[in-house]
Amino acid sequence: MTMSEQSKVNITEVWLDTAGCNQNGMGIILNVDLNNGACMTFSLDSKIDDLHFADILHGRYRGEPKTDGGRVYWDNGASLSLDEMIAILQIQRKTGTAV
Repeated sequence: MTMSEQSKVNITEVWLDTAGCNQNGMGIILNVDLNNGACMTFSLDSKIDDLHFADILHGRYRGEPKTDGGRVYWDNGASLSLDEMIAILQIQRKTGTAV
């Protein structure tokens, strides 16, 4: 059983912050609000090797992220489950690259 299944945490809102991104698209921040009052904020830079995320990071796809409660997704096919986002955030905290 995953962390999100155990605690029944759902995503309530999601948005991108592109204010700090450079011309190569690096530095785009994903903000995720959860129904337990927590908010996760992390960089999408680690997803650059995924073609769907590369399109987002390089500005070739400009759609807004959406949520179905359990994942964040874009109409171009990019998608992150809550567990994937938690894993990215944990790695960024370990490596000192957390926002």
